[in-house]
Amino acid sequence: MKAKSGDASARVLFDTFSLTWYLIFVLTSQIERLSEIMLVKGRLTLSKDKILRAAMEVFSENGYHRASMDEIALRAQVAKGTLYYNFPSKSQLFKTMVKEGFEDIMQRTQADLNTPLPIKEQILRIIRHHLDLFLESRHFSHIVFNELSNGIEQDVLEELKELRREHLRFLASILEESKCENFIHPDVDTNLAAASVIGTLESTCNYYLSHPNEYSRDDLERFVFNIITKGMFISIE
Repeated sequence: MKAKSGDASARVLFDTFSLTWYLIFVLTSQIERLSEIMLVKGRLTLSKDKILRAAMEVFSENGYHRASMDEIALRAQVAKGTLYYNFPSKSQLFKTMVKEGFEDIMQRTQADLNTPLPIKEQILRIIRHHLDLFLESRHFSHIVFNELSNGIEQDVLEELKELRREHLRFLASILEESKCENFIHPDVDTNLAAASVIGTLESTCNYYLSHPNEYSRDDLERFVFNIITKGMFISIE
């Protein structure tokens, strides 16, 4: 009986030991697999960023129709398979590129407005973020000013138009809050005001990029701020 009891104890010990090592093996394998997945995701994210930067340059230099996926892959120094894995078509790549540009400006503006700032500083921050977008990323501004209605596929064009409408609604909501706080005249239509602000910023930046030696960045910022907050006329009486 003692021998059988000892054998049973030994089997239990062996089974426990085996199970422990099995669990360790499984856990180690899962950790290694997770590490591999995270590494692959990191590489894909890096590749995606490189592709978007390269696409910005190629679309800006060649226009939407003459830009090729082959040239974008070459400029980004990625395999064509990697390019098509991230972006199945040229139109999807173009849409993503424009979408991220507008989302970035909205996120940066919202982050500023979540902090307690005087209304003057809020307006200046909005202006600066738009100037940053259009002036520091000249490839992007060229695309916005010249390519967004240049014969792009209708479904992609509609999505891009909706992005612009979302951007306008975002700015209009900021202006509406200022209106509720009595910073803006109660008769002002904030949707039209938002469109006017964006139109002023885009047309001013477009002119500045065509005449880079005539004005400084500070000149541009002061001009847009004064036009938005004070208008052009001292008096029309």
